[in-house]
Amino acid sequence: MSELALVCKDVKKTFGSIKALRSASFTLEKGQVVGLVGENGAGKSTLLKILAGVYQADSAESIKLLGKDYSPHNAIDALKRGIVTIHQDINLVEGMTVAENIFLNNEPTSRLGILTAGSLNAKAQELLDHYGIEVDASQQVSRLPNDLKKMVQIIKAMTWKPTILLMDEPTSSLTATEVDVVLKLITELSRRGVAIVFVSHYLSEVFRICDTITILRDGQTIANLQKESTSISEVVQHMLGRKLVEVDARSKRGAVASTEVLLSVRGLSVPGMLHDVSFDLHRGEILGFTGLTGSGLTELAKTLFGVEGYQPSKGTIAIRGNVKSHWNPGKAIKEGVALLTGDRLREGILPDFTIAENVGLPIIGKLRNALGLLSRSKIDAMGTRCVRELNVKAPSAHVPIRTLSGGNQQKVLIAKWLETRPKIFILDDPTVGIDVGSKDEIRKIIERIASEGVGVIIISTEMPDIEKLCDRAIVMFRGSIVGEFAGAQLEHNRILETSVSGRKAA
Repeated sequence: MSELALVCKDVKKTFGSIKALRSASFTLEKGQVVGLVGENGAGKSTLLKILAGVYQADSAESIKLLGKDYSPHNAIDALKRGIVTIHQDINLVEGMTVAENIFLNNEPTSRLGILTAGSLNAKAQELLDHYGIEVDASQQVSRLPNDLKKMVQIIKAMTWKPTILLMDEPTSSLTATEVDVVLKLITELSRRGVAIVFVSHYLSEVFRICDTITILRDGQTIANLQKESTSISEVVQHMLGRKLVEVDARSKRGAVASTEVLLSVRGLSVPGMLHDVSFDLHRGEILGFTGLTGSGLTELAKTLFGVEGYQPSKGTIAIRGNVKSHWNPGKAIKEGVALLTGDRLREGILPDFTIAENVGLPIIGKLRNALGLLSRSKIDAMGTRCVRELNVKAPSAHVPIRTLSGGNQQKVLIAKWLETRPKIFILDDPTVGIDVGSKDEIRKIIERIASEGVGVIIISTEMPDIEKLCDRAIVMFRGSIVGEFAGAQLEHNRILETSVSGRKAA
């Protein structure tokens, strides 16, 4: 048996009345990759933050690092003990060079305390070459693609000479091609003896690089499994406490409900973002848009909703046959268009507002009493109904939305836009970064609203969303439409080939 790097037994943590961790346990050997999985709210982030020194455990039978008791007072203490966290977001300084980012707050100096750009670049380049990363250390980070930025982030962590790397959703912002590059680097780090805790909702990636899998549910460790002795379906069943029955929504719903065109886009162009985009969306149809990062997907969503800074220089947007000019979000909402943003935290929620208050924002005019004042009873009743109808896991509609898991926050945002009674619903990456159970529930919500006659546009890089839900899928490449697929042609390999090549696959 290899040397144990970390042992956690019966770790507990509460926040007020919320039991974030009831009993979390797992072990990690040197050079091993442990996959830490579970639904949003299962306790994964809390456990990572305890190990990283951000939180202190309320109690634990044992937490040992390299055989010694481990209870860091803060994040700096954890760093000094050799535990380094790589966060989900790419948190590099865009205006600095690769070398400056790698050694930020950990600058190597001479005996006299002198730091020179030349020595910094040389040391950073040595590290990059050591791990086989073909990047110029003197290059500005803003010029790098996402996969190389993520690898620079990982190399930055390696400058602390970690015993253990805690990786929180390290691939969530990457395309399939970029993910492949990053996973190879993670595998190489484990071969060099680094112990890694890999948190991810992407179970295919967990099974690709992890040696063992620890499953959390409701703050408890449900199982610690060897990868070779389990399967994705078994892991999902442990995560949910039930079997997940997947339904192909396309086959269930059948053909497009109507030939009525709700949205018609012709020759839409936005300088530097979109070029000559044309398509129609029908009543009751689920239309998917997909492609690589940077292909113009989010830009298209914001243009269709009239977001400032995304006004088209050419082309037309017509709603039910009427061409719209001077388009903006206010007009879009009045015309029955809703947009679920792809950036939930920055553009979606007001974290300190309650669930009910977040839901009521776009229809605030309908929540007034006879005196024209906001009616608290109307807001509360609406919020309570939405929590119930969309199965939001929360004590009530009166808690701040920041206390919810990512999947439940997403359901609240969907509820918010459903309150506007949309005719056209644009969802930008609706299931990214959320757990498998919430994904399933959100896909069912999308299927339901389409069956009620809403025209739905799903913008997603997650192929299950496109394959299982969409009647048609349009592939974009560098701001242009390069392929459209429907029926039997709508499948993963053709879409992926078109996405990476910029030419429609046969």
